[in-house]
This record gives sequence, C-alpha cells and structure tokens, in this order.
Amino acid sequence: MHPVYFFTALVVVISAANLLIVFSDSDTKIIYSSWMLIINSAIASGLSVFALLKEKDKMKKDKTDIYLTFGLIFYFLANIVWGYYELVLDTVSPVPSLADLFLMSAYGFLIFRLSLTIKNLVKVSNKKIIFVISVGTGLFLAYILNLTLNLSEVSNFRGLMLFVVTMVYPILNSILTVLALTVLLNLKNEKHMTIPWICELVGLLAIVLGDSWFVVIVLTAFVDQIWISSVLISAHYLLIAGGLMWYILHSSPWNIGKFNLKNLFKSKIMFDKKLITGLIAGTLVFVVTAFIATNFIITSSDSKLFVGKNLDSLVGNNTEYDIIFVGAIVPQTGSLSSIGKPIVSALKKAESEVNLYYEENNSTTMVRLLVADSKTSPEDTISAVKTLAEGGAKVIVGPATSTAVAAVMDFAKENNITLLSYASTSPVLSIEGDNLYRLVPDDITQGRIMAEKMTDDGIRVIIPFWRGDIYGNELEKATRYYFEKLGGTFLEGINYSPYTGKFATSLHRINFLMWNQELKKLNEMVSDVVSKYGPASVGVYTISYDEITPILIQAQLFDSLGKVRWYGSDSIAENHHITKNIEAAAFASQTRLSNPLYSISDDSSNFSDFERDISELNHGSSMTYAAIAYDSFWIAAMSIDKHKNYYNKNDTNFGETLLEVAESYDGVSGKIKFNEAGDRISDSYDFWTVTKDNHTHQYEWHSENSADSNSLSTPTH
Repeated sequence: MHPVYFFTALVVVISAANLLIVFSDSDTKIIYSSWMLIINSAIASGLSVFALLKEKDKMKKDKTDIYLTFGLIFYFLANIVWGYYELVLDTVSPVPSLADLFLMSAYGFLIFRLSLTIKNLVKVSNKKIIFVISVGTGLFLAYILNLTLNLSEVSNFRGLMLFVVTMVYPILNSILTVLALTVLLNLKNEKHMTIPWICELVGLLAIVLGDSWFVVIVLTAFVDQIWISSVLISAHYLLIAGGLMWYILHSSPWNIGKFNLKNLFKSKIMFDKKLITGLIAGTLVFVVTAFIATNFIITSSDSKLFVGKNLDSLVGNNTEYDIIFVGAIVPQTGSLSSIGKPIVSALKKAESEVNLYYEENNSTTMVRLLVADSKTSPEDTISAVKTLAEGGAKVIVGPATSTAVAAVMDFAKENNITLLSYASTSPVLSIEGDNLYRLVPDDITQGRIMAEKMTDDGIRVIIPFWRGDIYGNELEKATRYYFEKLGGTFLEGINYSPYTGKFATSLHRINFLMWNQELKKLNEMVSDVVSKYGPASVGVYTISYDEITPILIQAQLFDSLGKVRWYGSDSIAENHHITKNIEAAAFASQTRLSNPLYSISDDSSNFSDFERDISELNHGSSMTYAAIAYDSFWIAAMSIDKHKNYYNKNDTNFGETLLEVAESYDGVSGKIKFNEAGDRISDSYDFWTVTKDNHTHQYEWHSENSADSNSLSTPTH
C-alpha cells in the first residue's frame, strides 16, 4: 500500500469514527465523546502491546517502545476513570483525581520516550526552527498561565489544587510539542523515518491541540464547541493506532514503493483469522452492552418525533378507530435536561392508561403520543413545535420553560395549537384569552412566598444571582418587589447569561474556571454587605437551572459566600445533580439553600401507583415534573375526545372544553382551578433543602414544611 493511500484511509477512518460526536446534540456529545475516547485509547494501547510482544527481541536494544505502550495504557485508564464519573455516576471527579494521576503518568512516559529518541539522533538539524518553536510555545504557555491565574481562585487549598492541575496539562503539552516537532523535523535524516513515527508525532500534536482548546473557549465564549477537543483527542488515539497497525503489518523502514496487500494476507505477520473474528465479535458485544447500560441509545434528537406506545397492535386493520394525537415538548437535552427522562416516562404511562380507559369504556378513540426534544433552547423549541404540528398534534403538552413557551406562542396561535405547559411560570405569559394553559401558578405567587420566607428567617439584605432570561428576570423582579415591600433591601446583584447546551450543566473543569469570574464579583458584594450588616442578616438569592451544580461546587472557593444563607428557585429544588455531587451538596447543606416548590399532597388516590411506576424507571429523579406532565396529557387527550370539532381550523371554543375537563379532573396533582389567564390558582408551597442522612451519610432533598421528605411537590419554571 502506498503511504498516500494509507494516510487517506486513516483520515477516512478518523472522520467516520468522529461523526457521532460531530452530528450529535449537546448532551449526547458528552456520551459519545466519552465512549469514543475509551474505545480508541483501548485500540491504541492494545495494538501497542501486541507490537511490543511481536518485537520483544528488539526491546533489549531499544526500550523506547515500552514507554509508548505504558503511556497509551495510562491514557486508557484515565479515560476509563473519567468515563465512569461522566457516564455512570453522572458527577464530577475529585480534584486531583485518579484520572489525573494516570494522565500525567502517560505524559511522563511519552515525554521520556521522545527525550531518549532525540538523544539517539545522529544529528539534530533545523535548530533555528526548533528554537523559534520553543520560544513561541513558551510565550503561549505564559499566556495560558496568566489567563488561568486570572480565572482561578487560589486563596484556599481546593482552588490552588484546581489551578495546579489545570496548569500542569499545558506545561506538559508545551514540552511534548517541542519534543514531538524536534523529532518530526529530524526524521528525514534518520533511517527510521517510518509511517508509525509520523502517525505518532502528528497524533501527539493533536492531543496537544485538544488539551489546549479551552483557551479558545475562554476567549470566544463558544462553549458549545468544547466537543472539538474530544474530536482532536480521539483522532490522536486513532493516528497512533494507525501507525501501530502499519508497523505490525509491515515492520520495515518506510518504503515508498507500492505495498502488496495480497501477499500481506498470506504472510505470517497477520493475526489468525479465528482470533480476529473472536476479538471483533467480543468487542462489538461489549460496546453494545455498555452503551445500553449507560442509556447510550437516544430515542430522540434534532427535534425528531418518537412515539409512545405503538398502536398498531391495538388498532390492527380496523379503520373504525378514531386516532387522536397529543404532542409533548420535553427538555431531554440542554440546561434543564435533568427533568427529561421522568417526564417522558410519565407521558408514556399516561398514554397507555388513557388508551386502556377508552378500551374499557368501549370507545373507538385511541390516543398517540408524539414527543420532541426542546433541548432547553428557544430555537430548537420552535423546530420541535413545527415537527409536532406536521405529525398531526393540535394539543401540545409543554414546553417546560417560559423562554421556550414565548418562542412558540405566535406559531401556536397562527396554527390553532393549544399549549398545556407543565412548568412555565413567567408572569409575562399570563395573558387572558390566549391559547396557553399552565398547570402551575405564575411567579408572582412564588416571588411573594419567597420574600416572606426570607423575611421570616431574619434576612434584611438580599444579593440576587440569576439567569438573564424571561424566567429568571421576571422571578427576580417579583421577589424584589415583595421583599422591598416587607422592608428589606434587595441589591442589584449579578444577572448572568446562561451558557447554552449541556456545557452549562456538565462538570468539565473549564466550566468551573468560567464561573469563577461571576462568583468573584458575587463574593466581593457579599463581603461588603456582611461587613455592614453581619452574616445573619444577609442572603444570596439564586435563580438557575441545572447550571446550579457547578455554581455551588465553585462557590465553596470563596470564603464570604459560605458564611451567609442561600435561597433558590423552584427550578433548583430536588435537582438530583446537586445531591449526586458531594461538594455541591455539602455547600448547599452548609448554606441551608432553601428552594420553594408548589406542593402537591401525596394523599392523592392515584399517587401511589404513579410514584411506584415512575420511580422504578427513574431512580433518584424528582417525581414532581412528571406528575404535572402526566395530568397534562390526560387533560389534553380527554379534551380532544370531548371536543370533536377541535381539528376544525376555524373552531375557537376548544379552550372552554379544556377548562371544563381540567376543573373536573382529579389526577395525581389534585384538583385544578384556573384564573382568567389560564394559570393554576394556588399558593401552597413547600421549601426544600439538602440534608445529610445520618445513617447512609448521603445527601438528600428534604421538605422543611413536611415531616415526610418524600412528599410530592411541583417545581415550576
């Protein structure tokens, strides 16, 4: 095989292997990236071990190949550890972690290998170029050091360790860059100028770029592009694997002449065919099993529909059934993805039970659930509602967030689509006569409840820290109004722009550094106010989605933030990401982070069965989101069935039917009563905090207003 053909094939393989990362959505990018790094590093380390055994006689003279093997093995172990935290625990690794130890060890072996290789060179040429590279790399390293130092908090041990660990990688990368380029520039003067060396050196440069990609993220704020780092690192392993494969199959110096592939298969160099077949089959079984075990198979992406229960088995060829469609928009990915899975489970349960209800009553009606992912993004929500409309849905359960609801209101009105939101609460959307109905109270009520709670706790000064969208802005405004009305002082605080996609909620260390800037400002504000009023009279009020977890983890670095009481919003309460992360949970417990939730009594006749079924599928997730979505589906389906003319485009009376059905419906969330704007009327709230169980020593959510910490309550957005 000619080297040109070989490198072309290698580029094709690398591109194909990374397509899953490139074209997946923000959440699944993390899953795909973790798996690709594990699989590719396993391939590279496995081939390296085989090559080492193949040339074991050579090890007596040249031990540099041993260091490559050890380096790749430690890379693989590091990816295993990080994958375990990311995919299995869905949490953040400690700082420093075992993965850091493995990865730094890998760097050490590779750097030592290149150092020995340079030492054994007959003559080092291109010294001026190497000098320029060294100076340029040094300047870039100094810039990264200054940038990282400005983003870091080093006044305590954890902050210092985070800074040290973060800086060790660019230092090692800089050394690796200079050494790799030195070897690469001198290959032409050596007899061992081989394809494996070129693959290895280019691969090392790829991992240097991948590890340094965070600089681009910090400078441009293109946080969704962090996946490019994973692509580069994944390419690094495949480049080295390709070089090793060439070496195994053709372990001779680089020959520009054509390589006879036919003779290669006849040679003794090849693996035994049965062994190859067994290895491939075993690898495929392992990968598929592991993917399924970590929920790798995603049922919906890019706002495409997936359906609930297949009605074909129920309906068959009987055309007498009247099939109605109910759509649902769920944040399965993005910065509120923590609520996605239980909501989908609840919707599927509702679909099944509604159809069973129709069957038992000899009805010819059947309902079909259509679900689309909003990705917690207004743009993707618009795409989702259009997809559902094309699928035949005229009533849609959702969207979840007020920002998403506002984005689709015009389209819904123009196309006579009714929205039945299970979570949107912004007062801006409380409009009489529109086609939006919300099964939760708006945030005027929550703001009043929150202000009363702060005042009762003796808080006299509040510093808000909130996400700058229609939900955060309006809730902050409502709470400010009532707190000041009660005589308190509500400072200007910090209005942050939430990062898009999963990056805002994931626990990459770069995420910690980026939150430092906002938290430093908050810490200074708190410090000034505490010096005037004392810590007992000061509180921090945060309104966040899933990004609250890295915020709490990083907040512990700042001394003043841990001295005052923290208050949160309904979108934070019962978030399982907080209790899964010890550092976030510990800070929430230390500051008694209290979050209001619209409460639902667990004495509902339907609650026990619902809780059992949904909890089995979504252990550790809050049932509150799911409960409202479940009731929303029932109301939507029964309203459509009752109002036979709803699919008539000119019909405008569906709202009356929906209100009648909703107010006569007694579901998991209890009785429902709407105001003139179509929002639920209630001022029943619980306050939820994180506490540590004395027996299990694990952190759990506990309701301050209820002796039973498992009582059902409903967070709203």
